[in-house]
Amino acid sequence: MYDVERFTMSNSPVVSDQLAARVRITQLLDEFSGRVDRGSSVADLLEERSRFVTPVWNAEGRDEIAKKLLALAEDRKEKGREARHITATVNTEEIGAGRFRVRSLMIVLMQADANGGLTIGEHDDIVSIDAEGSCRFVERSMKPALKFALSAQ
Repeated sequence: MYDVERFTMSNSPVVSDQLAARVRITQLLDEFSGRVDRGSSVADLLEERSRFVTPVWNAEGRDEIAKKLLALAEDRKEKGREARHITATVNTEEIGAGRFRVRSLMIVLMQADANGGLTIGEHDDIVSIDAEGSCRFVERSMKPALKFALSAQ
């Protein structure tokens, strides 16, 4: 038998703030992935002095990161490839001053003709939420965990 009292929603403002932050953060993750997939700029989703760190490339500053991601999208388009980025298992931790550490799993599906790839990576990000509720990346750090080649055969 379930204890109904134990599973009721809290009216605590702390819980409400935590849920609001989580919603904003997951919206940011989804919007970022969607724009990368469509080849749209992510500049407004980044703090001016943000950083993006991967094993293959690094970039610093909002404009440089946005430019690099647009160039990667254009390269995919020219080669007839498509990508879909999916974020899963999002964990958030408040670290103070309106900042949150966000750890998640990124699943990237890449399609090119009859072949493709699947990459799974770990993201360890820092996100800021300002007084108006705007949520932006301060830092994105990605480390690949698994990589698979896919074939239609």
